[in-house]
Amino acid sequence: MEEKEYVQQLRDGRVFFDYGPVSMVVSALRGGRPDTALCRSAFSVIERCLCELSPQLEMLRRYPPEVETDRLSGAALIMAQAVLDAADPWLTPMAAVAGTLSDAVADYLWDQGAEKVIVNNGGDIALRLAPGQRLGLGVRYDLSRDSIDRVIHLDRDTKVGGVATSGLGGRSLTTGIASGVTVFASRCAMADALATLLADRSYLELPAVHTRPAEEIDPDTDIAGQKVVVKVDPLTREQRRKALAQILDEAQRQYCRGHLIACIATVQGESASFDPADILKS
Repeated sequence: MEEKEYVQQLRDGRVFFDYGPVSMVVSALRGGRPDTALCRSAFSVIERCLCELSPQLEMLRRYPPEVETDRLSGAALIMAQAVLDAADPWLTPMAAVAGTLSDAVADYLWDQGAEKVIVNNGGDIALRLAPGQRLGLGVRYDLSRDSIDRVIHLDRDTKVGGVATSGLGGRSLTTGIASGVTVFASRCAMADALATLLADRSYLELPAVHTRPAEEIDPDTDIAGQKVVVKVDPLTREQRRKALAQILDEAQRQYCRGHLIACIATVQGESASFDPADILKS
């Protein structure tokens, strides 16, 4: 495979990969300088992961009770484990695919000696920061808008290795009404799965919430049989707060299970945070 067909060099030494389902921007600092050649070499990791996943996709599209982990390996097994750890019967391992690929690339760059790694796979971001390295990460409260609402400053001490956002207006279907839920976790695969789960937890059974069967929107969806939210009319403040409370309750459960570090959730312009580690103060 000719990697040059799928790779574009960006400013500041970053590299953009556009390969199959992957749309990824990668940056790596090694020896105090941006290392474009190292970033470009990560194409082989993406190619390998996709080749691993292809013959295992049928199992990865199953709901947890039907997933046979002894038949999975490599990236597929990591995806399945993230979803099984989240302990929700309606998440398939596909809920962690983007984050798993981000982690794989970030781990490779880190193992090659990079001291600061940022891998952004369509919004699922894997971070690896050496002592002394810091990162300002922009957070969008509403996925239907392009603007950055807040910048969170992270370093090695925050123990954040993955950040993912899910909600209405995002790349994937959602069964919730949240405008956006951003999850901070130690690994991006886990952040990816939990962002999907927490966004789903925001659902309210109301006339204002319009749904359709997932398969009507995407015949190839992995969540066939579920109702996905397609539109939400204006909600009352009480309704917005109820949806946010449901998200934060799930965040508390996942934090107690050791999977989540923090999260920020928004429903129609009203936001709330779960931040026991105090990483969102900036």
